[in-house]
Amino acid sequence: CTNATMSSRLSKERAKLVLATCLGTVGILSAFLPEGSLPYLVSEGPESHQRKLSLITRKARQSWETANAGRELNYLAFGTSVTWGAGLVGDRFTNTYPKVLSPSAKNLGMRAAGPYYPAMCLQSLVTADDQCQIKEDENEYCDETIYDVIMLEYVRRANDEDGSSLRKLASRLTARYPDALLLFISDWHPRLVHTTIGGGPRPTAKEIREGANKWRPAKDVIVKDWNRKVNKNLPLDSEEFKETFLRSIENGIEWNWNEVKAQNEDIVDVVAKEFGGYVVNLPRPEEAHDFIKYIPYFAEDFHHLSDDGHAAVAEKVLELIDEVGIVKNPRLGPWTFEEDGSGAGTDSCVNWFETGFSPLSVSGNNITMQEFSSLKFGLNFPNGGSIVVHNPFDTPMSLHLSYMTTGPPPSIYPPTEVTITPIATPSELLSPSEGNQFAQQVKEAQIEQAATTRQTDSPPTIIDPTSWGEAPVHPAQTSCVGIVMPGNNAVSFRPLEKRDLPFRLISTAINPWREL
Repeated sequence: CTNATMSSRLSKERAKLVLATCLGTVGILSAFLPEGSLPYLVSEGPESHQRKLSLITRKARQSWETANAGRELNYLAFGTSVTWGAGLVGDRFTNTYPKVLSPSAKNLGMRAAGPYYPAMCLQSLVTADDQCQIKEDENEYCDETIYDVIMLEYVRRANDEDGSSLRKLASRLTARYPDALLLFISDWHPRLVHTTIGGGPRPTAKEIREGANKWRPAKDVIVKDWNRKVNKNLPLDSEEFKETFLRSIENGIEWNWNEVKAQNEDIVDVVAKEFGGYVVNLPRPEEAHDFIKYIPYFAEDFHHLSDDGHAAVAEKVLELIDEVGIVKNPRLGPWTFEEDGSGAGTDSCVNWFETGFSPLSVSGNNITMQEFSSLKFGLNFPNGGSIVVHNPFDTPMSLHLSYMTTGPPPSIYPPTEVTITPIATPSELLSPSEGNQFAQQVKEAQIEQAATTRQTDSPPTIIDPTSWGEAPVHPAQTSCVGIVMPGNNAVSFRPLEKRDLPFRLISTAINPWREL
């Protein structure tokens, strides 16, 4: 099947027939299912018959898709921990929706993050693995991939900065890849299903005296918390959970969709239309209480997608590609800003969130790189300290820092003052040879001296590591903290309060934008 030759002009009917022939008897059923229905809605795990069927279907559809394009399609994906692959039972390097679409897809999903960081660091992210070489004119040249399909999964964080970070990311992407099919993935999760408990008329003084004192103010409860209190955390895909949930409806509990979901969807719709993109929706019911029919889409945490959920998103993406097509010879726009207004903009970013490795020079007491959660690393500043940030451009640029936050208030991390001071560090001291302790001591002394010399034209910035909202969360946040001059700059941190944990830094970003 993978070698089947199909004309790009095949009608949908003929293409379905070829697809069915490739799949055999079982494939015939899946190829002619009504639009929107999926063969793997019911799952028994990664090795189930349904899962195997979805993998077979995927291979055949890839052949169809490749034949239509005349070559293999290049996929690029940005997103939250969903796109990254959190919650998967199978291998996240093969079972996320980008990798289901193509094993060579570039998956730039990040945990605990929204669209702000990729919007600020697009060039650094997409060129990180490209093969670069120095040509005879000493200019660096990268053999960069031109992407056909770009997917953005940020409906859960679409309201970050009121949508401006998602808009900035889309703007840079369309400037660099003007012919790419831009798809906005709109998924959902069971935590959006909620009900209201308590409320109603307050009892009178007489009713209270007579024992009617069980009144409680109205409280919003999501289905996950309800499951914990009523069912002692029954597995989401268990029959016991389904039975108790249906019984709650019989007992008069009304389940509704969270309004934030609709607000975020509106933002995604507006941005998609603004940049000529399309919205890919994960199928969901109109009524919130019908979500139990879609449970196989979701992981046990009620939040992330399961293996079958990722496969469902991939299937919807393929349907849209089949419908609208792709540009066979896409163009590649410039990074640098041109006189005609084109250009995606340059950046220089360093991120150690998933690796625990930072090349930045550090000075201060008890500064440590800590793995504070599985494969999540942060640079801790319990008593303040400094780092050296290098601006490789020949003009002053904005510095954005990413750090961990918690919510609701108060945050477990302290508000922190950030000060930027240009320093002149000799190039030979930037990377002292192994064992050259004197050079290292000189460099640290320069950092400390610069950190204690504050410039009046570069006032400190206060970072508030609080994530606002009612739900308990622990995400990363990115903020612009000031201007860095060409060359080396000392960035110092001073905690303003004592909190449970020290200020925790996870990345730096240098680019032209002070505001989104």
